[in-house]
Amino acid sequence: MALLPIGIDDMAFYVPKLYLDICALAEKRNIPYEKLSLGLGLHKMAVCDAHEDAATMAAEAVAELIERNGLDPRHIGRIYLGTESALDMAKPTGTYAVEMLAQRFADRYGTDCFRHCDVLDMTFACIGATDALQNTLDWVATDRNNIGIVVASDIAKYELNSTGEYTQGAGAVAMLVRWHPRLLVVRRLFGVAMESVHDFYKPRREKFSETPVFDGQFSNLCYQNRMNEALDDFRRRAVAARLFRDDQFQALSERWARMIFHLPYAFHAKRMFVERFVEERKTKGAWENDVAKFGFQEPDAGQFLEKKLFGKAHAAFLKNVSESTLYRRFVAQKLEKAQRASMETGNLYTASIFLALMSTLECDLAGSGNLAGKKLGFVAYGSGSKAKVFEAVVQKEWREVTQHFKVFEKLRDRRALDYDQYELLHTGQQQGAVFAEEGRWGLERVGHEGVTLGARYYAAFP
Repeated sequence: MALLPIGIDDMAFYVPKLYLDICALAEKRNIPYEKLSLGLGLHKMAVCDAHEDAATMAAEAVAELIERNGLDPRHIGRIYLGTESALDMAKPTGTYAVEMLAQRFADRYGTDCFRHCDVLDMTFACIGATDALQNTLDWVATDRNNIGIVVASDIAKYELNSTGEYTQGAGAVAMLVRWHPRLLVVRRLFGVAMESVHDFYKPRREKFSETPVFDGQFSNLCYQNRMNEALDDFRRRAVAARLFRDDQFQALSERWARMIFHLPYAFHAKRMFVERFVEERKTKGAWENDVAKFGFQEPDAGQFLEKKLFGKAHAAFLKNVSESTLYRRFVAQKLEKAQRASMETGNLYTASIFLALMSTLECDLAGSGNLAGKKLGFVAYGSGSKAKVFEAVVQKEWREVTQHFKVFEKLRDRRALDYDQYELLHTGQQQGAVFAEEGRWGLERVGHEGVTLGARYYAAFP
């Protein structure tokens, strides 16, 4: 498959102006702070204000992208939203976001400036925006004049006192997809793995609930299984496309200068990938030297009478590998930069993998990293469950584009909540906005009767 010059030209990130310090939550829940900060990489949790939702965050991210690139909305062919925080079971959340955008740009481009823009929500848990990106890449490829925007916007919300509560977060990432992108050329070759499971889902209930039913340990297993299957599928497709030879094994973790994962919490990728890392070292023929140098002792399943005992021994072995300088060097080079923004936001569901990308690029920019021409590998996951693996090539203008992201500047420019304010927001008891920033969109009212029952109306704060 030829590498067409199609991909991500620019990106924009929106994060709510409020956050809860994980230390405050740990204290309230009687959880050792170090367990969350050092164990999972959780420092702060982005929290939506009372007037914010997936539509307002999406609109803010897309508006920044349009303004910075001087885009005429009449030339944007589609805006596809990946989300699992939908506001309606029929009307796409993307239509609410585009309604706000139309209001903002009406004076410049006319009230009908988005009239011929295709708008759609795509939902598959945390992988929906990756699906939207793949779909939009294929659409852009059909015509050199096609311009699309993919936006990921989500609110990760769990029950109070649940084991998922401390991973919560919120935010949106918008991406401009077009020919001859300045940032990334994305190869339209995706490894896929899917199985219908119930690791995390949001069933219809008698009483509406925004929070999921989930099994954390099972979800980790599903993530790892789908990841490995999608990596294998990517390799098969890549060999068929002659990206590399089947008789000369190339570790994907070595092919890619950086690896970008969906991060339910900041340290998730480095935990999930360690076993695959070992398998790649074995296939490459480097494992015997690794064992000799680092003294790794891998347990033999045949020597254990009980599967549970072998599981414990194998987990201890993987922990030993993960703490070795061999694996730590790999993490520092390939994974660590992606973690930094996640540590300050929590889980962004569909936007998580793309914030990880922005975090990586901005950190490499600050560290004078030279990524031009390098390949990035992406591992996306959505519960339910599906994984997709793909790669992109960094373009020579990546620095000029990345300098406008301002991810960490935006993260610094936030206000801390105390625990009581957080709980009021979480339970919906907060009356009015905690902090209404001038010019930002907010939910103004919800219809309560007749044909406006449940309809949502938005306005920008004066």
